Amino acid sequence: MPKQKASTSTTWTATVVGSLLFAGGLANCLRSHRYGGLQDSSRSHQKYSAISSSLQPDLPRARPTHSPSPTSDSHQPPPTPSTTPGLADYVRIALENNPNIHASFERWQASIHRISQAQRLPEPTISFGYFLQSVETRIGPQQARISLQQAFPWPTTRIASTDAASATARAMGKRLEAQTLAEMQGVAVAYWNLWQLRATRATHREHLEVIRGLSEAVRARLSVGTAMLADVQQIDLAAARLEDLIRGMDEAELGAEAQLRAAMGVDAPFSVPTPDQPKDATTPVESVETLVDFVRTHPLIDSHGLQAEAAQDIAEAEYAERFPSFTLGADWLITGKASEAGIARSGQDALMVSIGVLIPLWQGIYTDNKHAAEAESRAQRATQRSLIEKAKAELISTLATLRDATRRIELYRVTLVPQAETAYQSVLGAYTVGRGTVAQTLLSQRDLLELRIELERARADHARTQARLEALVGRQLFSANAQSKLPSENTDEPHRHN
Repeated sequence: MPKQKASTSTTWTATVVGSLLFAGGLANCLRSHRYGGLQDSSRSHQKYSAISSSLQPDLPRARPTHSPSPTSDSHQPPPTPSTTPGLADYVRIALENNPNIHASFERWQASIHRISQAQRLPEPTISFGYFLQSVETRIGPQQARISLQQAFPWPTTRIASTDAASATARAMGKRLEAQTLAEMQGVAVAYWNLWQLRATRATHREHLEVIRGLSEAVRARLSVGTAMLADVQQIDLAAARLEDLIRGMDEAELGAEAQLRAAMGVDAPFSVPTPDQPKDATTPVESVETLVDFVRTHPLIDSHGLQAEAAQDIAEAEYAERFPSFTLGADWLITGKASEAGIARSGQDALMVSIGVLIPLWQGIYTDNKHAAEAESRAQRATQRSLIEKAKAELISTLATLRDATRRIELYRVTLVPQAETAYQSVLGAYTVGRGTVAQTLLSQRDLLELRIELERARADHARTQARLEALVGRQLFSANAQSKLPSENTDEPHRHN
């Protein structure tokens, strides 16, 4: 090829490629400026950065250094703590190993990576054509053609589609936060179930030792003729029943431990001690108005609002499909030497720039797609309102349950258990001096046992309800002592929130 032709082709190539790169670079700059934050978060190796904004700093959370791969085994034995593990350690293990949290995290990551799909331009088209019969021109025969074309959709299409993908990614981040809160509650509930079982069994064992001591005393009296054989038989029957209950609790403990391990997301057979005791009977100091505001901003409820925004953005993108798209192109016509000598600019290639318009003909389909997306947005808003109302009702119910647990704890601890202990000591003393019966002693001992068990159940109920309340409002709550009045005790206040 002559030097002039090479120079022309080089200039044309540089011009066309430079124009396309400039257009693509400008789009990427706008994309990075607008959505760079989400793209950066997708590259982060901090696995649970999405939940850090909603969880309180003093709530335990996991921060592994890598995200799990689909083929990795999430059921690895948890690290052995330097001290006896407690509820906070179990929550940390759950955040590192729970497969539901892993699944939510990966869905969030997938939604982030989809943002770039909405931002991209259509792929450019390069085509080559060869003239089987050359078209003769004055400066020579046209031999071949190289074309380069780039389509540009209506600007709103890409902007709205990217907004929709961004809102979806943020919604998935909220779902990750909500899933994390739910799994933390699950760990707490499983822990307190196991704690209650062990506390109840310990109480039964203490009373079994008391009955055995009573049995020895009665047998001693039987040997000297001051007691009857029926008394010994009654005591032995009560002891046998307690031993049976304890053996049943030993079996139930295995199931409760398995439930706790499952909540943590591990299946390795390791010990799960329960050293943490339920806190004192406390109630949240926040007002009902504050708690309702917390409920309204729960991550799960927020996620439906973001999904509604995404659907509305999709509606805008579908509406933009009704407008034309544009195509920019350039053709390079390769021309051979003219057959006649002395022709000016003989063999010079031709360069042609073109612009095209894609005319949208199916207006009805685009309108239907827009209406469908708007209906989805309204559905998400309706679901959000429904969740808010249900959460408000559950908030009032949870506060009532918490108040009832607080009341029962105070009743059993301050009144009933001390009275039962006094009554038992009185009956036992009466039996010792021959003024009482074994039946009265066993009945009094059974009353004391039941009240102590009810006290432990009330403490566990309070702890479980507190965990549920914090999961419901999406944060840790400050607490007041048991004498403080719960916000929901004012029965008029909850009905002011519609």
